[in-house]
Amino acid sequence: MTTALDILNDAPRAEALAMIAPLAERSPWVAEAALGARPFESDEALARALVEAILSSSRETRIALFRAHPALAGREAAEGSMTAESTCEQGRLGLLSLSAADAARLGRLNAAYAARFGHPFILALHRIPDLGALFDIFERRLRATPLEEHASTLAEIASVIRSRAAEAFGAAAANKTATPSNTPREQAQ
Repeated sequence: MTTALDILNDAPRAEALAMIAPLAERSPWVAEAALGARPFESDEALARALVEAILSSSRETRIALFRAHPALAGREAAEGSMTAESTCEQGRLGLLSLSAADAARLGRLNAAYAARFGHPFILALHRIPDLGALFDIFERRLRATPLEEHASTLAEIASVIRSRAAEAFGAAAANKTATPSNTPREQAQ
């Protein structure tokens, strides 16, 4: 059976870029930098190549990557302009349908964080069990130093990339029937 990873490894460059670009939020340069590591032996190898591309980039480039992320339940969520991946991740925790009090609290935290660090708060939502945990982590990270927060943000992005790569190219993706309607190549078009 042909897997999503096989399709990625054999795809022409433009198709392969389209397949992996969504793994790094609105930052196609990450996919471009990682693509030279093909063929990927596993979803973990793909994620590792993407993360290495980020870590080997300049601080300014990493900050631009941070700024490409949407704020939690922020303007992009209200406009409906988030990526499908971010919409799904934020929706799972109810961030797209917050109570007025929770929305106001999150709005204050988002504003304080952006003022302190210059980019949106980034958290790997796939591992957060509930809204209470999100608020606890958000408030704790607001007290971090800029260097600590830069490192934490990179770790969160790496976790998101690993999760997205596993979903798209790992065992779960391999167990799907490879038909034209659900292969990553077809979805990327």
